Amino acid sequence: MAKIQKKGKKGNAANFITRQQALKKLQISLADFRRLCILKGIYPREPRNKKKANKGSTAPATFYYTKDIQYLLHEPLLNKFREYKTFARKLNKVLHKGEYSTAKSLEENHRPIYSLDHIVKERYPSFVDALRDMDDAISMLYLFSKMPADNKIKADMVKNCQRLIAEFQAYVAKSRSLRKVFYSIKGIYYQAEIKGQTITWIVPYQFSQDVPTDVDFRVMLTFLEFYTTLMGFVNFRLYNELNITYPPKLDDTGSLNLNALPSSMRNDPEDAAQETTLDEFKAVASKNTEGEEDADESEDVATLRKIQEHSQVVSSLQNLFSKCVFFLSRETPRYALEFMITSCGGQVSWDATVGANPPYAESDERITHQISDRPKVNNRVLSRAYVQPQWVADCINARKILRPSLYEPGSTLPPHLSPFVEAKEGDYVPEGIDEDEEEAEEGEEEEEEVEGGATAAAVENGEDEYERELKAEAAGVTFSEYQQPEEGKKKSAKGKKRSAADVEEEERKEMAHVMMSNKQRKLYEKMKYSNQQKADEVAKLERKKKALKKAKK
Repeated sequence: MAKIQKKGKKGNAANFITRQQALKKLQISLADFRRLCILKGIYPREPRNKKKANKGSTAPATFYYTKDIQYLLHEPLLNKFREYKTFARKLNKVLHKGEYSTAKSLEENHRPIYSLDHIVKERYPSFVDALRDMDDAISMLYLFSKMPADNKIKADMVKNCQRLIAEFQAYVAKSRSLRKVFYSIKGIYYQAEIKGQTITWIVPYQFSQDVPTDVDFRVMLTFLEFYTTLMGFVNFRLYNELNITYPPKLDDTGSLNLNALPSSMRNDPEDAAQETTLDEFKAVASKNTEGEEDADESEDVATLRKIQEHSQVVSSLQNLFSKCVFFLSRETPRYALEFMITSCGGQVSWDATVGANPPYAESDERITHQISDRPKVNNRVLSRAYVQPQWVADCINARKILRPSLYEPGSTLPPHLSPFVEAKEGDYVPEGIDEDEEEAEEGEEEEEEVEGGATAAAVENGEDEYERELKAEAAGVTFSEYQQPEEGKKKSAKGKKRSAADVEEEERKEMAHVMMSNKQRKLYEKMKYSNQQKADEVAKLERKKKALKKAKK
């Protein structure tokens, strides 16, 4: 006889555990449990059958994996949380007695200190794993770096966030890893490529932030505590690969100046790119072609060509502003523009009222571009190009230097398109900056040619028609009989436009439609309807664009 299975010992009932049961098992408070789950990366789970997972009960409950809770039982932070609870009880007792000197001594010497280093190593075994999860970490650090310090957000925390993001931003500028930039209403989106991993983050604009009252900052500060530890690990590894001592020293302005390092500690990406450029790919490709020309080798050559093209695009972007010298007017966002320009190899300076120790003055003759955000610029220098801040971001996204005349101060700017949107087939794709002008000019020339040709053709056709009518009238043909063969000719001309291949394709589609099942036919009709809606929307946007162009003219 088989062994009788007890209820709740197998399946969903054994795989899942409720939050209340987890609290009882770990013997900690709800706040500590929530904090521990955030630090360890454990999240609630949704069982397929809640009733079975809750052992027959239908009451609402939050479920976790039993293995995850079992894993938390051996966490060293549990003991630290208990020690802190005991410390808080002792400190509260001393303060109620009025023994403030004892309380100060207790705070300085007996406060439990814990580290999250082991958790970072557990959650991210390799460096690439940590880079893949950096998007939220960097965005959170940038957010808190702009926050005002109060009783919830401590000043040391804000200062630590500012230091970490300054170090990361200096690394991106030094290694020239920036790839995309986009100005949005929320802030400025950046995308960098580090070790083959794309990292996207958002930076708020430099305005005074109002701290909302309906946000639970205890949860956010727990995330921030973990992200600051993770960011410290990542920055340490990145700086070691550049042979730079970590943490780097700050200059007088409170920012990092990596160019002030000794030449022996520098690792310029230009030199590295020149050493390991396309010659390696060419050498490998030539070796493959000398041997047996198989399909695998041809695929390898094609892959190497793609790598070669990508490396060329990246190297051109890294040196995009290498021949440009910029000056920032005081109304422009200095930190954002400085980061973009230096990440692409440019030199930049600013007004003395914006920051201390500018590299060169506004009167320097080397300046090729001056960025201004005013409606009108007085006392212009003829040797400079005056542009608005959007020009820098559009140049980075276009991977080339755009014409500064389109971005004159006070003029209407071209559309700032997001580089993160990938257009699918049938979607409305706005035209690029240069394409707009070329197509507009070509459209005007074509319209003039069509209008000129149409008037000439109309005159010639009118004369020929008049001669044919006179000949038919002289032959005794009535007007109605004369019109009938003309209509027949037009119909036959229209009928001749369809080729045999078109007719065959149409018949094949019709046959496939007939052979469909009822379910497939309904799905096909839905697809056709949605595609037609998308096409109508695209046509509507095209008509709007044409109307705007006509209104501008």
